[in-house]
Amino acid sequence: MSKEKIMATAQEIVEENGFPTLSFRSLARKLDIRSQSLYNYYANIDAVIEDMGATFMKTLYLKMTENLTGISGKDALRGYANIAHDYFESQGPMVQLLYYVHRYSEESPFVQETGRVLNLLRRVIRHIKLKQMDNDAFEEAFISSVMGYTVIEIMGFLNKVGAEQHRSFQQLIDLYLGEVIS
Repeated sequence: MSKEKIMATAQEIVEENGFPTLSFRSLARKLDIRSQSLYNYYANIDAVIEDMGATFMKTLYLKMTENLTGISGKDALRGYANIAHDYFESQGPMVQLLYYVHRYSEESPFVQETGRVLNLLRRVIRHIKLKQMDNDAFEEAFISSVMGYTVIEIMGFLNKVGAEQHRSFQQLIDLYLGEVIS
C-alpha cells in the first residue's frame, strides 16, 4: 500500500461515481483493506482530496511552464487558455477538484499549487498593455471565462461538439485578446 495507490484508487472512484461517493469506506472497499488502514497514510478523506488537488494543479503548472516558455503577449495568453482548457477537459470529473480548494488553508499544497498556476497568468498579464481594463480585472475575467467555459463544457451544458465547440472556445479567447494592445 502507498499514498500513490490510494490516490489512484480515489481517482478511479471519482471517475466512476463522482466525488460524493469518495470516502474512506469506499476507498477501503475498492482497495480490499480495512478503512482503519488508511489512517496510516491520511488523517481523513479531506487529506486525500488535498493531495489529489495538489497533484492535479502541479501537473497543470508543469504543462504550462513546459509549453509557455519563450512566448509572451497574445500568444502566451492563448497558450495559457488552451493548455488549461485541454488539461481540464482531459481530466473529466477530476476537474471538480477545483470546487474543493477553498476548504484548505493558504499553507496547503493544493492552495500553493493553484496559486502557482494563477501566478503564471499574472506574470504573463504583467507584461502586456490593455486598451481599457486594468490588469487585475482582466486576469479575473480571463481565468473565470476559461475555467467557467470548460466546466460548463465538461458538464455537457453546451450544445456544440468537436470542432464547433473548439471554435466557440477560441472565439471566447479572441474576445479577451482583442483587449490586448499588440
